[in-house]
Amino acid sequence: MSKIKKTHHTVATTTKTSWFDNLSDLKKDFISIGIIFLLVVILFNQIIFKNQIFSDAGDTAAAHAWAKAGEYLQHKEGQIPLWFPQIFSGMPGFGSLASIPHNVSYLQTVVHFIGKLLFLNGDMSWFVLHYFLAGIFMFLLARTWHFSHIPSLLAAIVFMLSPYAVGLAGEGHGSKMMALSYIPLMLLLTYYLFEKRNLLSLGLLSVAIGTALLTNHVQMVYYGFMLIGLFFVYEFILNFKTQKILMGKTAVFFFITLILGFGISSYVYLAVYEYAQFSIRGGGELGITGGLGYKYATDWSFHPFEILNLIIPSFFGFSSPYYWGWMPFTNSTVYLGIVPIILGIIALIYKRNKGTIFFALFAVLLFLISFGKHFPFYDLLFNYLPFFNKFRAPTMILHLLPLMFGMLAAYGLTFFIELPAKFDTTKMRKGFYITMGIIATILVIGFIGKSTIYTTLSGSMFVKEGEMQQLQQQYAAQAPQVLQQLKEIRFDMLWKDYIKFAIIALASLGLIVLYLNNKIKSTILGSALILILIIDLFIIDTKYVDPKPKSAAEQHFAPDQNVQFLKTDKSQYRIFPLGQLFMDNTWMYHTIESIGGYSPAKIKIYQDMIDSCLYNSTDAMFPINMNIVNMLNTKYLIFQGRLPEDKFTIAAYDQNKQTATYLNPAYQPRAFFVDEAIVAKNKTEVFRILNSSEFDSRTKAVLEKQPSTLLAKSDSVHINTLNYKTNLIELSTYCNNTSLLVLSEVYYPAGWKAYIDGNETEIYKTNYVLRSVVVPAGEHKIEFIFDPGIYKTGYIISHIGWGISILLILIGLFSKKEQKK
Repeated sequence: MSKIKKTHHTVATTTKTSWFDNLSDLKKDFISIGIIFLLVVILFNQIIFKNQIFSDAGDTAAAHAWAKAGEYLQHKEGQIPLWFPQIFSGMPGFGSLASIPHNVSYLQTVVHFIGKLLFLNGDMSWFVLHYFLAGIFMFLLARTWHFSHIPSLLAAIVFMLSPYAVGLAGEGHGSKMMALSYIPLMLLLTYYLFEKRNLLSLGLLSVAIGTALLTNHVQMVYYGFMLIGLFFVYEFILNFKTQKILMGKTAVFFFITLILGFGISSYVYLAVYEYAQFSIRGGGELGITGGLGYKYATDWSFHPFEILNLIIPSFFGFSSPYYWGWMPFTNSTVYLGIVPIILGIIALIYKRNKGTIFFALFAVLLFLISFGKHFPFYDLLFNYLPFFNKFRAPTMILHLLPLMFGMLAAYGLTFFIELPAKFDTTKMRKGFYITMGIIATILVIGFIGKSTIYTTLSGSMFVKEGEMQQLQQQYAAQAPQVLQQLKEIRFDMLWKDYIKFAIIALASLGLIVLYLNNKIKSTILGSALILILIIDLFIIDTKYVDPKPKSAAEQHFAPDQNVQFLKTDKSQYRIFPLGQLFMDNTWMYHTIESIGGYSPAKIKIYQDMIDSCLYNSTDAMFPINMNIVNMLNTKYLIFQGRLPEDKFTIAAYDQNKQTATYLNPAYQPRAFFVDEAIVAKNKTEVFRILNSSEFDSRTKAVLEKQPSTLLAKSDSVHINTLNYKTNLIELSTYCNNTSLLVLSEVYYPAGWKAYIDGNETEIYKTNYVLRSVVVPAGEHKIEFIFDPGIYKTGYIISHIGWGISILLILIGLFSKKEQKK
């Protein structure tokens, strides 16, 4: 009797092996990689086979606009543009990561070439490739971590098909996905460095770090550094007592890889570091450190209650307009699948070791950081962790969560595969039965009392804070009915996802119970759980993949009547798009220079000017400061509505968009002399003067530093434009007294230099955002040249970093070959 009982509570070890188990490791690798490839092809089939694009709006459209503007400038001027005049009255494209003049990411170039061949050379093949790479690198990470093939494949699918990552495609966040795909490779090679501590591991990790950095998504790579950095600290602490010399060697190697990795990417990041001091992510001035404002940085904070999305992805509405959580809006959900959560819990209960503990602790850290303003821990990092205050959207760090749970799930599945024959499964199976019973009971009760549940929950749920007020502005008296419809839709989404959760959870737990009862083999268990995971994730992923025809991008930017009119005006001018049009980069796409636009890293003094002056007028009926508008060379205002007829006249009108182009007759030229210079003591005084009714930007200029020579009003002046390019401005001027020449271009001392008759002269910060130079009496040639020396320095250092890293890899490979001999 006791023998029968013992057999009933243990797992047999004499089951036959499957055909997959009998294959060689190499064949298993090929099959696993083939499955990863097939899943990518199925998910993105229209992108691959029909050469469609992921999106024609959002950041995709913004990227098209930057590219189009760059192509235009390069064709027009015959040189690679470093400064882009079409957005925010001018800003650098390189340091802001919007445009990279030269490609130094040589490994990525090779990878993208191979990717184009794999995915039929489509326009979006490079994007699809990085989902494939995410799966491959995750699979290799798990294999390097000594997991067998099926748990490794499971981990790869969790990471590769994460809905939070797949949602990046529709948003046009290509650089983010590129950076994310390399993070498993960085961790893999860090692990390899700890195991081998040789020149090959040193060179490979250096190249991986450099390539990840050159994806140009600083925030995502920063999170990758947090991962490998904390892994290094974790391993160092665990092994230091017993392996002091080896740990010392590993530490030296690790820091060398960081130096070389940053060296490889220095062409980009030296420029980024320089520009960051002047952008909204820095202090705004040379040598002044700073970061984003706390509110702006934490708007997209993940509320602790939103962890419920891990079980029911649409618990808080899934995506806008049905999202009712705490962020301003969202178009994605943080969801991993039910299978990795179940297996991750199993791993933490039954297979605790230094690996599971590390991934669990890092997962907790990810949640704490993602909570942002909802948890004090974020404030500590924001105030003290280097560069952390440059980043916004704390929820972005949850892109690493599938990596953590993918590895934990691999541990959990490995526990079942390697389950000892004498392991008593009684309590485990009992726990599974109870859990399945609870899920099934709730499901049945839910079906019976669905309407009652909605009535109970709708009183305190399914409404976003402040939503009623917004709906009242939009729908007036019909707002309550609209809100009621939204609540019903949100509950229905939650309900359907709960049914899906119950079915998948019951199926997954049922498979595990079957295995524990010796009804199926471990290979069948692993394969079936992978299939359930794929179905679970595909249901959500397909909602994010909404391909558009290739022509949709151009149609998005189809010129309306206003654009057509503006392109006929060949004079030098800017436009001011009002209201929602201000952040539209359509004007940039059509190479029309605007005082507005969209960039997540605009120049800080320009943003300060917008916040403090642009909409601060003494005229209560027209709250726009026309001094600011005029001095920015704004000839036209674009508006979906009516502007005062005594100030502006309609020059063009588009009937479809109900948008008019208004001529501003008071606009000032791109360069002009002023009669008087006022020196302000501080920023507050500058804004006070610019906003005062007595200030006239035609005759007065506000400086923040006393000019080197005395200025006088010139009665006779003229300015001729000799050359006006993005990187070079040449003027011939005459003034009968030493006067101040104001150039309606953004003040940016990191690269712009001024010369009078070939001699360098000082550029003064003028009217807070513009430039000016003191011009002696008489005729002179004035030159403004944009040629930042940091670009050349970075280019040289990048190639030195590449050279050293490749040399280390070659020596390492040669040494390995000699050792084998």
